[in-house]
Amino acid sequence: AKKRRSNRQVKRKRYTEDLELKISGDEEESLAAAAGEESALTRSKCLTWGTNENPSEEDAAIVDKILAVKMVKKEVVSGQGLIDVEEYYVKYKNYSYLHCEWASMQQLERDKRIHQKIKRFWIKRAQMNIFAQLDEEAFNPDYVEVDRILDVSHCSDPDTGEPVTYYLVKWCSLPYEDSTWELKEDIDQTRIDEFEALRARKHVCKRAERPPPKAWKKLEDSREYKNGNQLREYQLEGVNWLLFNWYNRQNCILADEMGLGKTIQSIAFLQDVALAGVHGPFLVIAPLSTIANWEREFRTWTDMNAVVFHGSVASRQMIQQYEMYTRDAQSKNIVGFCFYYEKVTTVHSHLKVLPELHKGLFSCIYLSEHSTRVITRRVLLMHLLELYGVEEHKVLLTGTPLQNTVEELFSLLNFLEPARFPSESSFLQEFGQLKSEEQVQKLQAILKPMMLRRLKEDVEKNLAPKQETIIEVELTNIQKKYYRAILERNFSFLAKGAGQANLPNLMNTMMELRKCCNHPYLINGAEEKILSDFREAHGADVPDFYLQAMVQAAGKLVLIDKLLPRLREGGHKVLIFSQMVRCLDILEDYLVQKRYPYERIDGRVRGNMRQVAIDRFCKPDSDRFVFLLCTRAGGLGINLTAADTCIIFDSDWNPQNDLQAQARCHRIGQSKAVKVYRLITRNSYEREMFDKASLKLGLDRAVLQSMSGRENTTNGVQQMSKKEIEDLLRKGAYGAIMDEEDEGSKFCEEDIDQILQRRTHTITIESEGKGSTFAKASFVASGNRTDISLDDPNFWQKWAKKAEIDLES
Repeated sequence: AKKRRSNRQVKRKRYTEDLELKISGDEEESLAAAAGEESALTRSKCLTWGTNENPSEEDAAIVDKILAVKMVKKEVVSGQGLIDVEEYYVKYKNYSYLHCEWASMQQLERDKRIHQKIKRFWIKRAQMNIFAQLDEEAFNPDYVEVDRILDVSHCSDPDTGEPVTYYLVKWCSLPYEDSTWELKEDIDQTRIDEFEALRARKHVCKRAERPPPKAWKKLEDSREYKNGNQLREYQLEGVNWLLFNWYNRQNCILADEMGLGKTIQSIAFLQDVALAGVHGPFLVIAPLSTIANWEREFRTWTDMNAVVFHGSVASRQMIQQYEMYTRDAQSKNIVGFCFYYEKVTTVHSHLKVLPELHKGLFSCIYLSEHSTRVITRRVLLMHLLELYGVEEHKVLLTGTPLQNTVEELFSLLNFLEPARFPSESSFLQEFGQLKSEEQVQKLQAILKPMMLRRLKEDVEKNLAPKQETIIEVELTNIQKKYYRAILERNFSFLAKGAGQANLPNLMNTMMELRKCCNHPYLINGAEEKILSDFREAHGADVPDFYLQAMVQAAGKLVLIDKLLPRLREGGHKVLIFSQMVRCLDILEDYLVQKRYPYERIDGRVRGNMRQVAIDRFCKPDSDRFVFLLCTRAGGLGINLTAADTCIIFDSDWNPQNDLQAQARCHRIGQSKAVKVYRLITRNSYEREMFDKASLKLGLDRAVLQSMSGRENTTNGVQQMSKKEIEDLLRKGAYGAIMDEEDEGSKFCEEDIDQILQRRTHTITIESEGKGSTFAKASFVASGNRTDISLDDPNFWQKWAKKAEIDLES
């Protein structure tokens, strides 16, 4: 692509200075001149990659984004006094954030659509929450930090004939497609040196052979990595184990518990592989939320060239053009590390645009965290095996190797060693039930040479214990009304039982009940009705009308409203996890109205913005109090040790996902004791579901740790049977008709000390012999559940009679 060039320098301000949205003040003459009439034409002509050379005056003046606004005093033309003038801080299209500037409306009118853009800016600003408006920076300061240099171009200035050097710059936290050509004088010399050093590396066409097994030597002490970093003792053991498997051509699973530094061990392993003469390329397939952390750790620990392969078609084209190959047309070698993230469809799309990434190309393939789940999908498994071949070294990286079933374990083993584990039916015939101690021991013997798993209490004696408090929350009277209405509305389906044709209806009923337990606003039409009833009961002039209506509608939000002030007084930082994005929306509305500073990550937040939110929350002087996270989007590979309190707003059917979420703050590096609050709605379907899900951890204990085999260990880990679904609904139905009507009111009136004293079960998770990952409290079923047998074939008819439902209507 042609490049637009100029050697003109523009005086620029630091972007953290004087950018608050409510600033007013006089501008110095030099700055006013720099932002004058000619600014769009004489700006350093450093354009986005792929932009045409010498754009017209009209194109050069197009505003891409309006970032901030302020009032300045300017002298009127007649010279008689000063007037207030709005100035906008703007980024121009096809230019980097390095060239943002303050400009008046008069200066911006060369952009024909500037009035519409300003109107949208004010609308968007009005919709921002108060904390976004008070951010110190008009944009992320990373946007003017050089991430990496992709290319260099030398030319002569057409006016002076002087030599000019331009570099193609990829900016931190921005995609490759936003890369721009910049003058050498504007670029950090350190980044230029890194670029030149990378270009100077000798690239060979023939890939080095893996050393023979006898060449392996145990590392007695950790080498000193970049920045003086060293491995902990158990991490050194992990690296030695990975290297032993690599030398001996044995694919393996690093299954350390979440928070023990699997990423660092992996990077140290790849560094040693490179030192052994095999310089890659290496492929790491990682979850989107962890990609930025992988890249950051590569830079912190090594000088290896880590390339993040992710983004739009334009970004991937740039990576392919500038990052994947040497510039020698005769030997197109890949020179870095490629990162994919975990979505199956995206992996396929990446492989389509890079047909060169074929079988036998990679020296090592890493599947990180829940990317291991994709190999349970047989189509992708076969596709990966076809592309990469069984001869490549493969490492699976997961903190939860057994999420649900023995079938998932077979998928991992079959991916690693398809020749050794070819038949799922044979494997399940031998190990599917795990009813005897002999079966457990035999499976452990198979796993031992190819899986390494350590727990926090095994290797880090100084890690503070994690205390989990299960808080039994009452349904409010509003929730009881909707809970009962859901059962009544679906009575005909419930009465039919769990036949195959009726199963989808029961599943839909379960989801509606789950929404009701979280917050009735999640039910269609409920919010308007609740607000209307609240207005009739209390009047519309109640202080914080919408906040009070929202809080009093749901027992869990009542608890949150009582708990958060106590935590903030104690100087705690809090993570709140929920399964539902819409539930996070409600929590976000609550935090905004309470003016609690917060961050948020869910599946809709892009990868680069996720890391920005994490950094804002974790920086030492951060005022952020709460971090809202979707359990599955934000529960993997993220380090949030700045928080010491975790609230599980609604539990996952798979308890490993909740453990992953808790491990965001309870991990190596956490200096404070971690407190986990799990909110469970008493006498509801949710209560029964949690008790059922807790049994799933039995399989993890039986197979991965030194425990005796037990009868019924795996009863709770299979997918819910039709009978289980029906039982859950039946048990949860009691709460809708048998609770005291004033229990919800009592709960709302209790203070946080009374709730924590009377309505909680506390579990302290600390070393309980080798392999203890979870301590489950015993819950005694309420005595009022004996009057209708769960196995009664006429259960729903008797329930309807107690609930006074007219079956004829």
